[in-house]
Amino acid sequence: MNLLKLLSWEVERVTKPFLTLVAGLIVIQFGYLGYFLWDETNFYEQLRREGNADYQLSFLNYLNGTPYLLSLGIAVAAMLLYSVWIWYRDFQGRGTFMMRLLTMPQKRMTLFFAKLATILMMTLGLFAIEWIALKLQYIAFTSWFDGKMIPMGGSFEQAISYHGMLMVMYPSSLINFVIHQLIITIAVLFIFTFVLIERSFWQRTMWSPVLSLSILVVILTIPILGYAFLSNRLIYDETIVYVGMVLVVWASVTIWLGRRFLQTKLNV
Repeated sequence: MNLLKLLSWEVERVTKPFLTLVAGLIVIQFGYLGYFLWDETNFYEQLRREGNADYQLSFLNYLNGTPYLLSLGIAVAAMLLYSVWIWYRDFQGRGTFMMRLLTMPQKRMTLFFAKLATILMMTLGLFAIEWIALKLQYIAFTSWFDGKMIPMGGSFEQAISYHGMLMVMYPSSLINFVIHQLIITIAVLFIFTFVLIERSFWQRTMWSPVLSLSILVVILTIPILGYAFLSNRLIYDETIVYVGMVLVVWASVTIWLGRRFLQTKLNV
């Protein structure tokens, strides 16, 4: 089974959970938007009756609302959880399903990259859907308050750029977007490597999760400690090069560890 067939199969398996997640986010966000429009309109009308209508809304007021932030938090948590579950679900039933996957006539790393590509496609798909939802919410926001003659300030782009989480999801430059996607990829690689190390130990010791996490913490902290030691000696351009090298090293080491444990150490 080649990479495309495995990828198609993994995408098919994730379609229903992904659509459920998207539907939940849409319901939360548009439900909160409806409440926000109603509540702010009543508040402004009260100020107008009191003769104190010097009040200006922006789309950022809505984006900083707890329900909207909660919806983004749910999306992040769901993606992290699925990055773990995409492996662990195959180990259910004494690992017989994973055993069949590993005995298929293909390199085991093909399975690794198929699962990685599935997670990244889910992430990009979620970003795209959320961008469309944001545009629709902004249209509804401005149309409603224009109709009520309630003054508004700021643009859609300003609201995104001033919002911490959305600024990470939708940076202003293509280079920053690529860097953020690389960081997301490395985070997923760390999760994958943790699962594969832990599954390689699970029949040998009850401390396998601790041992797996310890290995990854060492990999993660050594470059950070190195930067703390060198930070005062590096200029801006050198810092960028160092960070880039660290990201490449993290990606390379996690892929190498994943390959080693998947091909030679994994027990099912």
